[in-house]
Amino acid sequence: MVRGSKSEAPKDGALNLSDFSGDVSKTLVFPDSHFGLESAVWANAQRIADMLPVDIKVFGDLTDADVADALDKAKGAEFQQKNWTEYSTATSRYLKALHKVREKQAEVSEHVAEARVQHAELEKNLSTSLANLESKFRQIVGGSRSAIAGIQDDLEISLGKIADQYSESKAKKQQKLQVEKTQKEPTPYEEQTSNLVTRFQELRNARYSGTPGITQRIRSAQ
Repeated sequence: MVRGSKSEAPKDGALNLSDFSGDVSKTLVFPDSHFGLESAVWANAQRIADMLPVDIKVFGDLTDADVADALDKAKGAEFQQKNWTEYSTATSRYLKALHKVREKQAEVSEHVAEARVQHAELEKNLSTSLANLESKFRQIVGGSRSAIAGIQDDLEISLGKIADQYSESKAKKQQKLQVEKTQKEPTPYEEQTSNLVTRFQELRNARYSGTPGITQRIRSAQ
C-alpha cells in the first residue's frame, strides 16, 4: 500500500529521513521508480556515494565509458594497493630497523661510557695501589737506613769508647810505670851488681892511672 503523502524533497543536500517517522505497524511501500525504489532513496544513496573521494554512480543507466572508467579505477586502485602494501611493509621494516639502529647506537654509547668509567676506576685503583706500595717502600728503605745509621752511630760510639778507654788505660799504665821507675828502690842484687861495676871501674882506673899507654910505650922504646 502506497502512502498517500509524498515525502518532501531534502533541503541543502541533507538525507531525507521523514518517511521513517511513520507508524511501524503500517507497511512502508515507496512508489514505483527506478528498479522499484523511490527516487529519494537513490538520491540519498548517491549523496552518500558522493561523500567518497572518487566518483561512483549508485543508480541510473551505466554506459561503456562508465564501466571502462570503473575498470581503470579498479586497476589503478589495485596497483596503488600493491604499491602501498609494499610501501607500508618497507616503511615498517625501515622504522623497525631504524629503531634497532638507534638502540644499538645507544648500547655502543653506553658501552663506551661504561668502559671510560671502568678505565678511570682502574687508573684510580692502580694509582692508589702504587702510591701505597711506594709509601711502604719508602718506609722500609727509610727504616733500614735509619737502623743502619743507628747501628753505625752505636758502633762509632762503642769504638770511640774502646779507643778512649784504651788510650786512657795506656796512659795510666805508662804513668804508673814512670812513677814506679822513679820511686822504685834497687834490690840487693842490683845494689851488689852496681857496687861491683863501680869497684871494677875504680880498680881499672887506679891500675892505669900514671901508666903510659901502649902508644906511649912504643914511642919511648924507639
